[in-house]
Amino acid sequence: MSNASDTKDGLRATLRDLVALHGVSGFEQPLVAYFQKRVAGLADQVDVDRYGNVTAVKRGQHDRPRLMLSAHLDEIGFIVKGIEPTGFLRFDRLGGTADALLLSRRVWVNGHFGLIGSKAGHLQSGLEQARPVSATDLYIDVGAASAAEVGDLGIRVGDPVTFIGELAEFSGGDRVCGKAMDDRMGVAILLQVLAELRGVTPYGTVQAVGTVLEEVGLRGAIMAAFRLEPDYAIAIDGLSAGDTPDSSPTQDIAVIMGRGPVVLLAASTGAFRGSIAHPAMKRHLLAAAAATHIPVQLATHLGRGSTEAASIHLVREGIPTISIGVPRRYSYSPNEMVDLNDAATAVRLLVRFVADMDRHGDLGFG
Repeated sequence: MSNASDTKDGLRATLRDLVALHGVSGFEQPLVAYFQKRVAGLADQVDVDRYGNVTAVKRGQHDRPRLMLSAHLDEIGFIVKGIEPTGFLRFDRLGGTADALLLSRRVWVNGHFGLIGSKAGHLQSGLEQARPVSATDLYIDVGAASAAEVGDLGIRVGDPVTFIGELAEFSGGDRVCGKAMDDRMGVAILLQVLAELRGVTPYGTVQAVGTVLEEVGLRGAIMAAFRLEPDYAIAIDGLSAGDTPDSSPTQDIAVIMGRGPVVLLAASTGAFRGSIAHPAMKRHLLAAAAATHIPVQLATHLGRGSTEAASIHLVREGIPTISIGVPRRYSYSPNEMVDLNDAATAVRLLVRFVADMDRHGDLGFG
């Protein structure tokens, strides 16, 4: 295994590549190509299905158990829904973003630079200034003076739009921010795990999957899990931190940046759609953490969002599944912040989990 410094350097370099790519849900082609290229020398077999899910298979001493590790390639963004005669673009969301985070943001519109605009404050009435901003009132300015000029740029209704937010480092270098850390950090962790398993023959089969369409319904993970038939699975994703002045680690979520990866025990979107960590997965994952003295945080996230565990565990007869995440501040903004130490520790934990596959014979509910 690499030392902590090498692991962080690898994660940083991969993140720099990943946040420079644009891949809103349904338009993940650049991420699919990148992931496919990166895993080519790290896996025994690489497949891309018809929707873009990329599976890197690392064969072990035995075919089973089969462990699926997933991280999603897509990011939140928008789609062009209309073009004004004056050249401004109207848009719909692809995935969730709070309206308050949209004003004056730099965006990428199918290869072109743009800005999300709104009525200038100097021209707003008092009532308009007091009213919360709504995405339906906003538009994108691509520097065109007419719909014809927009057409000349090659921009059409249905084109993808994503935030622009290159990787930036805070003083000290271990905390970084950029757009789409959900789930580019998970993808970076997955790639680093494969890199650190180079030359290792696991007991069973490892199926590392870069999935698509997560932000619009956890869809790619369903496709992949059905096809791969894993015995168990771990979804890798980010989790909102509850350690800023406007949140609480007791009232909101028990996640603090810099204290290690998060084992997500229960999560849901609304009352029913979500997952509760399978007891065997919780037991095996915490055993791996204890064996290597890896600090982990236990958290729940009910009613506020799900990971791919919510879809994977429902496939076929039911797949024992759990989620592991990295604390993330400023979720769904162009400047999501993470700590590379948390990510590097997550890599160590997953590598140890793979090393313990011979001990995972009991995946029962008891």
